[in-house]
Amino acid sequence: MRKLPDEHTQTLESYLVTVTRPEVRSGVAKKQAPRKPAKRSAPSKPPKKAKTKAAADDNYVPFPDRFKAWWNGTELPQDKDAAIHTKQHAPTSATKAEAAEDVSATAQAAEDVPAAAPNVDSEWLEKIRARIWGEDFALPGGDGVIMNMAKAVDLKAGDHAADILPGCLGPGRALAEAFETPITCFFPPSDIERYAAEEKPDFNMSVLDPEDPDFGIRVFDKLFCREVLCFLPRRENFLAKAAAGLRGGGNFVFNDVVMMNDAEDCAAVKTWRAAEPEKPIMNTMAEYTQQLTAARLETKSTANVSKSYVALVEADWRRLMESLETDPLPPEGVDALMEEGRRWQARIAALKTGQIAIVRFVTSLRTIRSLSGPA
Repeated sequence: MRKLPDEHTQTLESYLVTVTRPEVRSGVAKKQAPRKPAKRSAPSKPPKKAKTKAAADDNYVPFPDRFKAWWNGTELPQDKDAAIHTKQHAPTSATKAEAAEDVSATAQAAEDVPAAAPNVDSEWLEKIRARIWGEDFALPGGDGVIMNMAKAVDLKAGDHAADILPGCLGPGRALAEAFETPITCFFPPSDIERYAAEEKPDFNMSVLDPEDPDFGIRVFDKLFCREVLCFLPRRENFLAKAAAGLRGGGNFVFNDVVMMNDAEDCAAVKTWRAAEPEKPIMNTMAEYTQQLTAARLETKSTANVSKSYVALVEADWRRLMESLETDPLPPEGVDALMEEGRRWQARIAALKTGQIAIVRFVTSLRTIRSLSGPA
C-alpha cells in the first residue's frame, strides 16, 4: 500500500475528525463537566465475630443437673451429650482434661450400672456418707430415729444402753446428751481403733464380733440396733446373745429389712441384693417371731416404717443434691457418690415394691418363772 503525501494525510485526518465528532463539526466544543470528587466511604467495620456459646450452652451438663436427672429417672435437656462438668477449684492445665475424662466416665458407668461395684476409695465413701446423712451419722434420719426408738421403750436417766454396730457415733452421743445415761457403742474389730479416742466417762467403745457377739450377762437395760441384722450371719445366735446381755425387764429395739412374703424375689429386690456390698439374708415375719421366741425375747410391738424411712432417705439425698451446686466434688468424690447412690436407689426401689419392708421390733426379755413344790 502506497503512503499518501503529508498534505493529503492531514486533510484526511481533519475530515475524519469532523465526521466522527459533532461538536467539532458544529464549531462548538463542549466543556466537560467538572468531575465531582468521589465521596469517601466510611471505613468498613470489621465483620462481627460470631457470638461464642455461653458455658451453659456448650453441650455439657453440669454434674449436679446430671446427677439429679439420673437419681430422679428424668431425661436430660435435648442436645446434651454424655459428658459432665464439675466446678474444680483452679485445676492445672495438665490435670483438667484428665479430670473431665474421669467424671465423664463415671457418669456413663452410672447409666450402665455394672454388676460389680467399682473400686471406690473408702475414705471418700465415709466423707460422702457423712455429707448425705450428716456428720457422725451413717443412716437416714439423723438423731431423730434413735430418739424415737428410745422413747418407745421409755429410756430413763441412769439406764445402761448400747448402740449396736451403728457405723458412727452420732446416735450414741444423742442418747447420752438427751437422757444423761451411760452409753456403749459396739463396733466391729476393724472400726474400733477409729473410735477408741472418743471414749469418755459414760460413753464407752467396745469391740463386737458380728459372728460371735458378746454383750456380757445382764449388763444393759436397753439395746438399740438399726438395719444391720439382715447382713449378719447366725442371726439366731446374735439374738440369743443380745437377750443374755439384758437385765430383767430390759428391751431390745431394732429395725431390720424383712421379707413380707415368701414369693420369689422380684426384679427390684434382686437388684438391691446385688448392689449391697454384703448380701442380705432376710427373714419373714414368721421366721423372726420364731427366732425371737427361741432367744427368750417377747415381741411387744412391730411396725412397718418403710414409708417414713423412704421419705427420710429421699429428703437427705435432695439436700445433698442442692449442696452440689455450691460445693462440688472432685472425680474421686463423684465415684464414691455414684456408688453410694446406686445402693440407695436400689434399696428405695425394692422397698417401694412392698415385697420387703423396714420393720421396727420392740422386744423385752421374757422372764422365766420357776415353781417349786413343798419341801
